[in-house]
Amino acid sequence: MACILVYEADKIYQAMIEHALKSEGHELIFISDGSQWIAQTSGITPNLIIFDVMLPNEDGYAAVRRLREESIFAQLPILLLISQSNLEEKLSGFDSGADDYLVKPFVPQELAEHVRNLLRKADAGQQEVTKSEAGKSHVIAVHNLRGGIGNTTLAVNLAVALYGLWNRPTILLDLVLTSGQVALMFNTALRHSWADIAANTPEAIDIYTLHSIVHHHDSGVDFIAAPSFPPDADLLTPKHYEACFNLLRKTYDYIVVDLPHDFREIAYTTLDVADEILVVTSPEMVSVRAAAATLETYKKLGYNMEKVRLILNWTFEKNGLVKKNIEAALHHPVRVTLPFVPWITVDAINFGQPFLQNKPMEAISILIENLAFNVSKEEDRLSKPVNPTKAWKRTIKRLKK
Repeated sequence: MACILVYEADKIYQAMIEHALKSEGHELIFISDGSQWIAQTSGITPNLIIFDVMLPNEDGYAAVRRLREESIFAQLPILLLISQSNLEEKLSGFDSGADDYLVKPFVPQELAEHVRNLLRKADAGQQEVTKSEAGKSHVIAVHNLRGGIGNTTLAVNLAVALYGLWNRPTILLDLVLTSGQVALMFNTALRHSWADIAANTPEAIDIYTLHSIVHHHDSGVDFIAAPSFPPDADLLTPKHYEACFNLLRKTYDYIVVDLPHDFREIAYTTLDVADEILVVTSPEMVSVRAAAATLETYKKLGYNMEKVRLILNWTFEKNGLVKKNIEAALHHPVRVTLPFVPWITVDAINFGQPFLQNKPMEAISILIENLAFNVSKEEDRLSKPVNPTKAWKRTIKRLKK
């Protein structure tokens, strides 16, 4: 089984951890002195680390950050043991580079379940990315010049829906580089981002280098996160992105891109080759004007407007502009109208759990799953999969009615 490195000074908790994990066949290595952890770690190559942030003689969060700086520990799953179940403690843990946390006191079965989940995610993330079955990726761009109206929520759930439908390699790219929140919406600790690729020249980037910044979510979706700090946004140059994007197109069947709210070169690189462009708007004047500018720019660039789908997202409860008036103003039909359901969307954001994964039968999930089917590759839509998924079966049943 796994080799687990445990930083825990309390003898009682050491015994609890041993009781919980030894029975599952794991090898445990305990370190109890925070001042000696660097020396005692030398030569050890664990599969997972359990870290008590209250370790004596050491700031636990700072220690985790230093662990992440060591190449041998950069990708290992880290489970933090914390003493309080509040948002500040959780965010401090994730900011330090941890993958999960568990509040003390805990029961052994709870610890064992957290460890199983982390090891399962790590195994999935470390599998070599296989080449796309179809040989050509299908690129779906989510775009608008106005942020804060649900672009990322749509991109995240669309990616989950695509993987659920086809069970094929699917990746989501967070290109909102100064404030992207894809990692947060997947409740994943931000270990690596686009900023880390800048250490290489564009010519030196290969699929193995690129895979080092790819995160894996338990929905089956891979993703590359935006940097944690806005100044790091400039580290991803257009040439770096183009090199990465070309490699990803050879690797994934589906690529969903959450684009920045502009028309800079990185956005053009995606838009120029996108098979589908989803323009999100909200039924208020500022969003509609932004959508109008977006659509007009597409026309001037010579894009095929048939591949542009307008998505109307009700981000407030009432008094919005009428749909037919929006369509008339934009000279473009609304393909999907997403309902105002804050009790679903806000919970999904706060808990980092895409609603399409956990609440697939809600109206908003059904609409996005149907949309995912309709923007999928033509060959996928027109043929029955060899092993149909539950998502495919329920979507086909709905669309045939």
